[in-house]
Amino acid sequence: MKIIKKIFVTIGILFASMLLCVVGVYVYYEWFWQEWPPARIERITGVRVPQYDIIEYHEGNRYFNGDFEDRFTFEFKTMPSEEMFDEIDKMIAIGNTGWKKDGNKYSFSVTWGNGFPAPKGEREEDDGMFSITITRGETDGIIIFGAW
Repeated sequence: MKIIKKIFVTIGILFASMLLCVVGVYVYYEWFWQEWPPARIERITGVRVPQYDIIEYHEGNRYFNGDFEDRFTFEFKTMPSEEMFDEIDKMIAIGNTGWKKDGNKYSFSVTWGNGFPAPKGEREEDDGMFSITITRGETDGIIIFGAW
């Protein structure tokens, strides 16, 4: 009887360990790791951006409640067009689009959840934040994203 009890305890511990691993991967993917393909950026910012490669990734602090802030530096595969920046200039002139300009540096920022509306295609209950900074005439930029 003791051997059977030890076998069940061992199987239970193995099952619980595997379950924790699966849940951990799910939480990491759903809460922390986020992909920002150009189509998602376009949906949120209203501006089509070229394909890019991530040059450097910095994983910020993680908190027990799911809050985090990550950042990565990227490089566009092609130089962004003047038409793209002209489109952003038009959006800035309209106002209240999330876009701002300082010289040749353009930035977009949005926060959602906790009473703030989510951008198109995002879930309000995710309590997210996203910002992108790009510079006219340069191929690199920065994306900061997270949950709060």
